[in-house]
Order: sequence, then C-alpha cells, then structure tokens
Amino acid sequence: MVSSEPPVSESEKREALEAVLGSATFARSAQLRAFLRHICEMELTGRTGELTEYEIAVEVLGRRKDIDLSDDSSVRNRAYELRQRLEKYYSSEQPAALIRIEIPRGGYVPTFVRHTVPAQVPALTTPLVVVDSGAKRDNRVRWMAATLALALVSGTAGWLIGSSGQRPKPAPILAEAWGPLAEPGSDLLICIATNLHMLVRPHIPQRATRMDVPKDLYSQFTLTRPLASGETLYMEPAQISVPLAELAAAAGLAATRTTFGGGYQILPEAEAPLTALLGRNGVLIGTPVNSLAASVLLKSVPLTIGFTDKDEFALIDQRKPPGEGVLYTAQPGIEPLARPIYGLMTILTSTDDSGKQHRTLQLTGTGSSAAIQGAVQFFCSAEHMRDLKRRLGGVFPPNYQVVIKCTTSKGRLIGYEYERHVVVDKR
Repeated sequence: MVSSEPPVSESEKREALEAVLGSATFARSAQLRAFLRHICEMELTGRTGELTEYEIAVEVLGRRKDIDLSDDSSVRNRAYELRQRLEKYYSSEQPAALIRIEIPRGGYVPTFVRHTVPAQVPALTTPLVVVDSGAKRDNRVRWMAATLALALVSGTAGWLIGSSGQRPKPAPILAEAWGPLAEPGSDLLICIATNLHMLVRPHIPQRATRMDVPKDLYSQFTLTRPLASGETLYMEPAQISVPLAELAAAAGLAATRTTFGGGYQILPEAEAPLTALLGRNGVLIGTPVNSLAASVLLKSVPLTIGFTDKDEFALIDQRKPPGEGVLYTAQPGIEPLARPIYGLMTILTSTDDSGKQHRTLQLTGTGSSAAIQGAVQFFCSAEHMRDLKRRLGGVFPPNYQVVIKCTTSKGRLIGYEYERHVVVDKR
C-alpha cells in the first residue's frame, strides 16, 4: 500500500538514496549509481526542470556536447536498467523499505514515496531472486541497445549470484590464467570496436549525411522489417554496429569476470581509445580493419590479422618477410558447411611505477566475428587453460599469443581448439 501522507522529508529522501547506493543490487554498476545520485540530487535541490535527456547524456554518461540524441539511446536504455534495478532492490533485497525511489516511465524525475508493508506480509529474511523477463526493443539498431542486451545476458547471472549470496568460485586455473584481469578491486574495461556501416531505415531526418537507398535493397529490408506501401528508405553512415558473436564474447567475459567478484564496464572504442587502457586492466575486442587501437597494439607482437594480395582475411607472422608470413586464411562462405577460421588471443602485461601489474587482453580473428567468440570461450574454459599452461611449460608468461582454430557453420561458432602459440619477448 502506497500513501503520499505525511510528506517525505529531505533527510528521509537522502537516507533512502544512500541505502540504495550502498546496496548489493547496485554494487556492480558505478554508472547506474551515478545516474541515480544525479537525478535525486537534482530533485533534492529543486532543479528538476533542468533534467533532460541531453543534460543526463553529457553530465552523467560523459557524452560529447554535440551528441545527436536521435542516434544515441543511451540515456533511455540506462533509465530502463535503473528502473529494473530499483524494482529488484525493493522486491528482493529491501522489501520492507519505508521510503522508495521511483522513476516514472517517460521521464527522468525521481519521486520518493512512502510504502507500508501489510501486516500479513512479514519482512523477508531470505532475498528473492528477480530476473528480468526482457527489455522492450528499440526499433533502431544502436550501440547502447546492444549494451543493454549484454546486460540482460551477463547481468542476469550476476543478479542470481548477488541475490542468492552464493557466488560460484571459478577454477583456480582461470584465476591464474587471467592474472590481473581477475582482480576484484576495480572495474575491468571491455572495449569493443564498432563497424562503420550504412544505417538503412525510413524516417531519417533530412540532413547532409542522408542518402537515398538503391531500389535493389528494398527487398532486403523488407525480409524481416515492415515497410508501408510507397514509403521511402534512406541511409546514412553510422558507427554503432557490433556483430552478434562479439556481443556474445563480451557477455562471456563479463560473466566470468563476475565470478571473480569484480565489476566491469563495456564501452565502444569511440569512447575508450587505446589510451583508456593504459594503467588499468582491460579487454580490447576487434580486428585491425575496424579498430585503430587493435592495429597499433598488434604492430608490436609477432602475430597479427591482415589481408593477402587477394583481399582474404589472414593471420600473419610479422617476423617473416612481407608476403611470406601468411599462416592461415579465412575460409569464406555461408552455406551449411563446417569451415575453419582463426581467433587470435594476445596477452600483454605491464608494470606501473608502483610495481603493480596491469594486463591487456586483445581478441581478434580472421573472417567472421565467431573467431573472437571462440577465442573468448577458450580463455574462459578451465580445461583449455590447463592444457595451455602445460603447452607453455607449466607457467603463464606475462606476454604471449594463442591461435585458436574455430569451426563455424553459417557464420555461427560450433567448435574451437588450440592451434599454436607464441611467447612474446617484450624486453
């Protein structure tokens, strides 16, 4: 039963806010905590009139001031997550809370309401597990919508773990293989490169970047999308596309990271360039053709991803003369035949002035992004890490590369196995 009387005082509001911010439900999401604190402080200081999608995007999410909100749904997606997380907090972790924070749909101004627990419902001593049944999909393909999908894939496991209080312990071999990446003290940065592609849809506002779509593409658009009779399609360049297999890879990394007790942050490379990985533990997902950071990082190691003179994706040994270092080429095709592609996992470790180690994991591959997914599953497998440790002479060196042979069908990963490795001398 919810009542608006008596009015909620400022001290009660602040106590309610601090209780939520200090909860286990919000422990692994620094961005959601910052979002909630910001909008609540705006309400407490009487500045709700300034709470707009643009203001939150710039002040809380750190977006550029020239952000185009028609192509960036990050605020709406994070607000959706925040509402879901608040609902979980009050239904499982703190069902007896007397003052509750609510964020009405369609806006960002929080409300503080009194809640009375009915007498016949005692306070819960065992937290409930609440799993979100799914998010309402945005009708536009956007980066943050993909990140929300990741939260639902990997975050659901985190909710189950956090709510039950029974965190499954990862195999010791994984903690050994991950090294600094497994440290629980700070967030792991997972940076994903994005494709430059043409966004095709009706109703793109008239601007310099908008172009007409060739009529030949209309039949492709309508295979799975509605299009009214006589409606015109437009296209414009966008850098918000992440292949499904790379999203699955990031979700796998996030889920394993959670078992170590640490948090993680997922950002596109546009917001987390190579310099963002300096002095911290991070993962870089992407091929050199889509990622400047990957291109720079892989220049300093023996193996890289490049192209043959026939424009084939290839895994190349840079220690050999130009044209002679091709080790493997991708086997293209989408027919239902098992085809080999190759993932490349690069581990690089650095030590800062205080003697603390930081590690970067770079994941790339030939052809389909399923090669990256295979490399992640390999790295998250205790069985494969035991075998790799044996191949490395019984110890994981600070710098090394591993080639993973992946089998795919119709672009989907169906198997992966160790192929070869190189120990990198960074002296």
